[in-house]
Amino acid sequence: MLLMKKYCVAVSGGCDSMTLLDKCVQSHLNVIVAHVNYQKRESAKRDEEIVRKYCEIHSIPFFVRYCDPHHKGNFQGYARKFRYDFFRELCQQENCESVLVAHQQDDLLETYLMQCQRKSIPLVYGLAKSVKHHGVQIERPILDMTKEECYQYCFDHDIPFGEDESNFSNDYLRNRLRREVVDTWDAVKRQEVLEEIERKNLARQKHKEEIAQFVKNYEDLPLEEFKKMEDHEEILRAFLNQQGIGFSLSERRIRLMCETILKDVSAYRFEIDGKTLMKSYDVLQIVEDVDYCYQFDTIEEFDCEYFKIRKTGRSVEAVTLFASDFPNTIRPYQKNDAIQLRFGKKKINRFFIDRKISHKARKCYPIVVNSVGNVILVPEIGCDVEHYTDKPNCFVLK
Repeated sequence: MLLMKKYCVAVSGGCDSMTLLDKCVQSHLNVIVAHVNYQKRESAKRDEEIVRKYCEIHSIPFFVRYCDPHHKGNFQGYARKFRYDFFRELCQQENCESVLVAHQQDDLLETYLMQCQRKSIPLVYGLAKSVKHHGVQIERPILDMTKEECYQYCFDHDIPFGEDESNFSNDYLRNRLRREVVDTWDAVKRQEVLEEIERKNLARQKHKEEIAQFVKNYEDLPLEEFKKMEDHEEILRAFLNQQGIGFSLSERRIRLMCETILKDVSAYRFEIDGKTLMKSYDVLQIVEDVDYCYQFDTIEEFDCEYFKIRKTGRSVEAVTLFASDFPNTIRPYQKNDAIQLRFGKKKINRFFIDRKISHKARKCYPIVVNSVGNVILVPEIGCDVEHYTDKPNCFVLK
């Protein structure tokens, strides 16, 4: 028998999230509840108790985390990261499939109007039913319900909820759009705007597929090709996403990265999800650290992802190994590696620069080191002066 999927429901205590939670309970879903108390208003404790009591009545695991209300700087940004870190940790801890959030149709319409006002070209117009955000899979099950329908659901089913006073403030653009625009629409106007959003999203999807097809051709993105294209920000995001990173990057950061890339400066690097996007000669590359280490007590044929050992090969792959060299080691290039040649010692990084070896290739480039730690062979460059003979007994192929 398959185990029932478990979901984490984000519940603030407002009518939307209480509607979502009760619908989950009525559908017999296996859920836990995550509540974030921002401690910024007097009614915050009331809302926490509403959610806590509902969970106690229905035997639902309840988890709460408290923000620092005195955080200095951008509180909205801090709070966003705080709650998504909480959701991610909770999903991992409790083995949850995804986080269910209570965005409803009014939220979708307000978001769309904000996008139009800002003249932004988002990944999705309005709100997506399912999206990965800050490393968390987010689902929006009640996106087809209106705010009014959420209120009515709570009244009809006697579900307690709290009102957030900040929703009535004119300090926020979303609130003004809600009261001055969305609340004035009748059902016909709502449907017209919803259909407009759907048309735009279909067009966006087609455009995204064309861009995805373009970046699919490249493991490394040629800079000249990138510059010729339109929609640099979308191409860059698609390139990053194709390689499994950058899904949570903000539009602003993507835009700033593109501005730097298009300036054609000599060097730049951006740290993204544990990897590095950087310029490597005439391409954009995703570079990551590579860690391997193979030790050998004898000469033997060997194959791995990064190199091969053979008994024959080219002179630039050849080395003569002596008994004193064992055990020898083959590992990736390290920053200060150097090799002793007839005309003196030379840093291997200098060879890489002279031969325009990409930064990605440098990270996994195999280096042969003898028992006392001396670099004795760099495949395709050659061996050191002490290990050069007319009859080499080992070849390391990159």
